[in-house]
Amino acid sequence: MKNPLRAFIEWYQSLALGQRQYLAHMFFVLTTQNTMDLAMAKETSPGRFIAHVVKKDFPVRVVARMVVIRGIFDFIFLNRDQLVQETPGAPVIVDISQKHWEKGFESWRKLRGRELSDIYTQLWLKAELKNPGV
Repeated sequence: MKNPLRAFIEWYQSLALGQRQYLAHMFFVLTTQNTMDLAMAKETSPGRFIAHVVKKDFPVRVVARMVVIRGIFDFIFLNRDQLVQETPGAPVIVDISQKHWEKGFESWRKLRGRELSDIYTQLWLKAELKNPGV
């Protein structure tokens, strides 16, 4: 069983830099409690996002964090056009061709159908609770 967290990180790192910056920035815009995150520099957002993704925690919280990320990324991909128009800082960050967005969305859908599917996530949770971090 491939670890969904590792699969997500590999997928994220395979994206174009502009996509990683946009997705990380939007993740924080949509989830943060800290208004300083809204002004985060696009250059620092991917590193900060990955640090958030891999933060050590109890196994159930690691899995739950990935479920939240999955939901937010679904929301971002499905509503990108509206979010670009309505989100502070987003138009400045988005310098990605439509082809890159389509390719990124297609690869996201594949990941969502495999390592980030509901069934796979449930299996991952069971495995994590039996053998944390394996």
